[in-house]
Amino acid sequence: MSNLTSPFTGFSASIVCSAGVLLLGLGSAMAQQSAPVVLEAKDGSTSVAGQLVGFENNIYVLETEDMGRIQISGDNVICTGAICPVIPDAVVAVEPQFGIYGSRTVGTTLIPNLLRGYAESVGATYEIAATEDPAERIVRLINADGSLRAEIDLQTRGSGSAFPALADGYADIGVADRRMKDSDVAKIAAAGIPDLRDSAEETVLGVDGIVMITHPDNPVRNLTSLEIAKIWSGEITNWLELGGGDVPISVNSFGEGSGDRAVMMDALVRPNGRDETVAVTRWSAYQDMVNAVMGDKGGIGFVGRWLARTNDVNLLAIREDCGLLSPPTDFRMKIEGYALSRRLYAYSRPGDIHPEAQAFLDWTLTTPAQAFIKESNFVDRDLERMRLEDMGMMLVHTAAVEPDFDGAQYSDMMRQLRGADRLSVSFRFNTGSSNLDVESIRNVQELAVRMKAGEFDGFEVLLVGFADSVGDRVRNTRLAQNRAEAVRSILAQSLSAADNARLLPISYGELLPLSCNDSEVGRERNRRVEVWLRLPNSRTVSR
Repeated sequence: MSNLTSPFTGFSASIVCSAGVLLLGLGSAMAQQSAPVVLEAKDGSTSVAGQLVGFENNIYVLETEDMGRIQISGDNVICTGAICPVIPDAVVAVEPQFGIYGSRTVGTTLIPNLLRGYAESVGATYEIAATEDPAERIVRLINADGSLRAEIDLQTRGSGSAFPALADGYADIGVADRRMKDSDVAKIAAAGIPDLRDSAEETVLGVDGIVMITHPDNPVRNLTSLEIAKIWSGEITNWLELGGGDVPISVNSFGEGSGDRAVMMDALVRPNGRDETVAVTRWSAYQDMVNAVMGDKGGIGFVGRWLARTNDVNLLAIREDCGLLSPPTDFRMKIEGYALSRRLYAYSRPGDIHPEAQAFLDWTLTTPAQAFIKESNFVDRDLERMRLEDMGMMLVHTAAVEPDFDGAQYSDMMRQLRGADRLSVSFRFNTGSSNLDVESIRNVQELAVRMKAGEFDGFEVLLVGFADSVGDRVRNTRLAQNRAEAVRSILAQSLSAADNARLLPISYGELLPLSCNDSEVGRERNRRVEVWLRLPNSRTVSR
């Protein structure tokens, strides 16, 4: 074989002696006949025509009139002709680095543990290293062969930092302990990123709640939002005014940029026309807040329940104005029925996310991921059960306090649900819409998977619709029934006829409120579809 310069500027072609030519893998048809093609340099500088007689290992073998048989690398040319080979797109190397920015609540423990779990799921090892900046850590995932699978810049500067980082391209994932606000939408709009709420780029990682904490010896076990607001405004200054001992109240809070502070203030203090006007001790670290309250018999503060459950503090229930008591239990948080429960979010840029970051987000929704969420002391997605008889004050409140009470409907509900188990999953709809929100769509999909796997075989699956108390009671019962029917229709698309027959949509309208109906937040909690399990023709569910 001898070499000469081809008519392609800058390319080298090889003349192959006729006696030594092998037809290079275009199949027996090409081995028996050639076909005309044109090979054009990718920069458009020149081209050559001839009969294509072979192609293998990205090398074209071309029979030309002027140069005889030549070989040309496919890296440099574009082939035009009836039998040009289909060349797969080149695999583009992706740098392993990406960023996760945002909430301290989400990023301090939950994200590192989830990354560790994800690493285990793909057979990689997990390393985390501190930097000189206490808000920044570097996480590395190392493949079994020692190669770097991913290097993650994990920065925890508060939920508000997630969205500028997405807009500026520093973060592939932004994490927040609250949902994206209109002000966040404005921050990312300049970068061409749309509103991510209710989109595929909005992922709920888990659930947490803000809990009001006091010293473990404090006898006060619950407070109203107005009482908390008056503590923060300085109108109540001694625990004696709240049924406790004669001890001055010491108020602990976080800085202005804290997501936890924003949730607490917006839910409990500001709706009561108050603000944080009393002298407070501000903390930047969660554990410092907890330590301060544990060391002060007059102390009160607030932290995420994920941290409070690992410390010896008194967790206060919230007593709503209408009399409903909202305790900070796992079940109440899973059904988002606790006054200060909140979803933990991850957001990504549409169509512009590192593939490893997307794989990680997808994994966080799987069953194996739930163990790592629970290990982090957050509320996971695993289903829990509660019986009607265990709902205590909710039943009393329904019968004794709710206006426009329907005794016959209440009696029917007690007959239908007594002995049944409520699952810790709810379906909610976008405001003013019959469309399920993103998390509820995922809940429907998960319920369908569990039913198809036989987890609830032998049980009737009751889809129980509830409504708020605004407007006509009969109309509200009908609206709740329609939403229960809507959930059934969505589930039915994924289930067999036998499973569909076990889905029973019913409605109890305004009964069993999770929250008072005197605020939009409370009314939104009450508009829901619940899932209950019941043995057919029975009022007792075996465990």
